[in-house]
Amino acid sequence: MTEDEPGAQLFMAEAAYADSIVQSALGNLDACIARVEQSLEHVPTYAPAILALGSIDYQLDDVEQGRRRLFSLLDLADPGRAEEAQDLAEIIDHAGDFLISRSDYRDGFELYRQATRRFPDAAALHQGLSLCAGKEGHQDIALAAAEAALALEPDNQAVVNDMGWTLYERGEPDRALPFLQRAVELDPQDALAAENLRICREALELRP
Repeated sequence: MTEDEPGAQLFMAEAAYADSIVQSALGNLDACIARVEQSLEHVPTYAPAILALGSIDYQLDDVEQGRRRLFSLLDLADPGRAEEAQDLAEIIDHAGDFLISRSDYRDGFELYRQATRRFPDAAALHQGLSLCAGKEGHQDIALAAAEAALALEPDNQAVVNDMGWTLYERGEPDRALPFLQRAVELDPQDALAAENLRICREALELRP
């Protein structure tokens, strides 16, 4: 395949990105970065490479550059193109998960807040917003986001559990209890849901 053939640049971007993953697994950070950068030379809007390089920026303490890269993901896709929008929403959620893993809830909150406006039908983005909003002390936003996620995926066990825990953290264990019970019913093997339910029941038992 020559560079002038249709799809050639995307093919080479994907190949360079795939090799960056191999280099990362081998511990070759410089080679990994070089291959990610090469991927973006072929296709500057290739979202997986933008996510990878933004994450690397954060890890190398170039937070401002990392923030610019991750937030640039928000402008890549036309939400009217359903398949493209879904793929990009998933990548943005990975970016949010990365920020959460660093306990960078401030950037996570802003990323998810903008993302849910752009992709209102992505339940995972509302989940991320709910978590980050709660960590940042925006309890009303956290609840609204949890409710939005639940409306989109009412039978998603993780969403149900998050709804219950959001209510518990608001100091409303009585409202939280039915959601946490249902989360355990949906997945009895989920240790986190079981622990959340235990904590909630204990709080109710200790009420005067």
